[in-house]
This record gives sequence, structure tokens and C-alpha cells, in this order.
Amino acid sequence: MAPSGPAYFPRVEQRFKWPWQGVEWSLGYVAFLAYVFVISSYIINIGQPTMALAILGITISSKDRWRFPAPIFLLIAFMLLITLTFQSTEYRSYITQPLEDMLKVCMIFIVGVSVLNTRARVRFFMFYYLAVFALFPVRGGLFNWFLYSATTQGRVGWNYLFENPNDFAALMIFPMALTIAVWLSERNKLIRLLAFAGVAALPLVIFLTQSRGAILALGAGVFAFFLTQGKGRIKSMLTILAVAGVVFLLAPKSVWDRMRSLRSATESGNLREANDSGSAEQRFEIWKVAWKVHEAFPITGVGWGGYPNAHADFSRLPGIKATARGARDAHNTYLTLLGETGWVGFLTWMSMIGLIVAAAIRAMRRVRPYAPDYGMQIKIVLLALLSFAVAGMFGSFAHMSFLYLHLALLIGLARVTNMDVDAVERGPGRRRGGR
Repeated sequence: MAPSGPAYFPRVEQRFKWPWQGVEWSLGYVAFLAYVFVISSYIINIGQPTMALAILGITISSKDRWRFPAPIFLLIAFMLLITLTFQSTEYRSYITQPLEDMLKVCMIFIVGVSVLNTRARVRFFMFYYLAVFALFPVRGGLFNWFLYSATTQGRVGWNYLFENPNDFAALMIFPMALTIAVWLSERNKLIRLLAFAGVAALPLVIFLTQSRGAILALGAGVFAFFLTQGKGRIKSMLTILAVAGVVFLLAPKSVWDRMRSLRSATESGNLREANDSGSAEQRFEIWKVAWKVHEAFPITGVGWGGYPNAHADFSRLPGIKATARGARDAHNTYLTLLGETGWVGFLTWMSMIGLIVAAAIRAMRRVRPYAPDYGMQIKIVLLALLSFAVAGMFGSFAHMSFLYLHLALLIGLARVTNMDVDAVERGPGRRRGGR
């Protein structure tokens, strides 16, 4: 009988103390990491050359090969759809650049899925991703708040993609989940200590943005965690209370005032009571316009990237308040997808996400009997996607490359977990496919 159980489970962190040990380096993998650095730091504009190197590296390397699981084919189908709508939409002149950008995002996704193919590579990527975020967006946000007093109406942000406080907060959800995953799965005390520092710092950054959507998303993730948690609830609750204590001490009073004003407006049904310079009321009007755009183009939408100009036209219809007029974003991922791609594109895109989630859940369930903390690692990464989906109700994120990096990581985690479980269940000395 082939041995099985936790004692035989292959754990990278037990064999290698530091994240870079045991990693199979290749041109494709290194170029992929360089690309992540470029889009996170904005220090040097070499995104296209690094992605070209990654594509070349995967093509010629003996350590990598192109991988096309089912979600990739759905993303390719989505790309074909939005390319075809370009030929028929009246907003054609506005969507050439967004199409090119989405093609780049698609390639990032495929490259990530292809190079995150071993446990050691996935592990190093998680550390690397966290280090880059810590050095640039997170550091920049904290410095802007505590050192430079550089805020937007009292709300913290950073630069470029991270300049908008709402987007900044939503993008902090992914690294926050990875810090929790590292803290739960690693054995090295120094690594766990650094990860716990991130567990405390990242929620604080989210609260400093005063993004109600991201804070609600964070709450939804915590609620889902306890709803699905079996053992260890008390320990998890104590940890969350400790982090909440840090956030409560350091977060400004304006954060709590902003949340209370939204609650009072929700209870009364009058969005004007929200003390947010009319933001909540304006957002509701914008959503009304987005739905009218979708109703006018229900099947294939107005074209990828064409929504702002469609919004400018439809916001002039009767019944829409002047605060919603102009070429605006829908401030909702799902309404934007419906407006730009119709039901066909929306269902294709959501099916891609659904396949990734289903595969990750299967891997999580398979690994639990052998390594519960690896199962927890996948669960936390899944909950980050859930939280980001909730935040997507208040922002348009379908075009953001960091979402697809997270999806690629989730696919990689599921794959290497299945490989580890397969190795255990086959037993030592037995080849794949052997009886």
C-alpha cells in the first residue's frame, strides 16, 4: 500500500528556508517577475520589452511550456468577442487603445499561468509580489499619510493606477490576502513576523483611503471566512481583533464619520444625507445611466472601452440628474461589462472566473487531509477574489492587470496543490499513471 498522510506531504518551506531557494529560474519566469515590478513601481517604462522577453523565454525554454487550461480559452473567446464588436460599434474611434491594453492583459494572464508551474515558483512569486507592493504602493500610501500629509480630500492614495483612493484600496485586497496566506503556511519565525506586520499594515491602508466599497468588501471577506471556517475560529477571532485594534488606534476619525454617514443615509433612504459631497447620490445616478446603456445594447454592448462616451450620450436622457452627465465611468465592474460587452461578453467573462474558482475549491478540498494550512492558503486567496468582487460593485476593475495576476496565481496554486496530492497518493517510486 502506498504511504499517505501529512508525514509524506511534499512541503517546499520545510526543505528550503528562504523563498528563493529551490526555484527553477528561467528567462520566462524572470521576465514575468520583472513585468510585475514594472507595473507596480512605475520606476521604468519597460513593460512591453519584459513581456516580450517572457513570451520568448517560454517559447524557447526547456523548463517552461505554454499552458492553456479552460479559463484561458474563455478569455480568448472574450477577446475575440470584444474585437468583433469593434467593427460594428458607433463608438469605434474610442476603443482602439483599450483593446490593445486588454490584449496585453490577456498575454500577462497566459504567461503567468504558464510560468507559475511549481510550488517553489508560486511560493517565491507570493513573497516577491508582497515585497514589491511593500516597497512602492504600500510605502507610498503610508508616507503620503504620515509624513507628507498628501491626501485627496483627506483620503490617501499613491501614484498612477494607485492614485484614485477607491482603486488603491481595492488593489490592496490582493496583497493583504497573500500576507495572511504566508503567515498561516510558513514555518520560519522571521517570515511569519514580517507577514504579520503586513497583516496589520494593509487593512490600515485600506481604512486610510476611506473607500467605503473596499471596507465593505473587507467586511464581506471576513464574514465569509467565519461562515466557512470550522476549527480555529477562536484563534482567528483573536488575530482579527488584534489587527482591528491597530486599525482603530491609527485610523482617523474621518473614516468612522464617513461610514456612519453612509449608514444613516441608507437607513433613511435619502442618499443626500451621506456626508460625502454627493458622491453616493451621484454614483446611484451613474448606475441608472449604465443600465440604460445596457438596455439599448443588450447583446454585445457598445464595445470595449466605449462606455464613457456612451454614458455621455445616455446621461442626457430625461429622468437623469445633471450630476451624472459627461463621459463618465460606470463605477461598477458588472454594469461596465454589461454596457460594453452585453450579456454574451458578461457571461463569458464570468464563466472564466467561475471555472478558476471551481478548480481552486476542488484543490483546496483535496489537500486538506494532508496539509490543512495549504488548504487554508487557497481559501484565503479565494476569499480575496470574493472581496475584490464585492469591491467591484463600486469600481470598474475588469481591465486591471492585477486582477489577472491574482487569477493566474490561483490557477498556479490549484495546479501545484493537485500535483502534490497526486504525488502523495501515488506513493514513492510510482510513476504518474501507474497502478
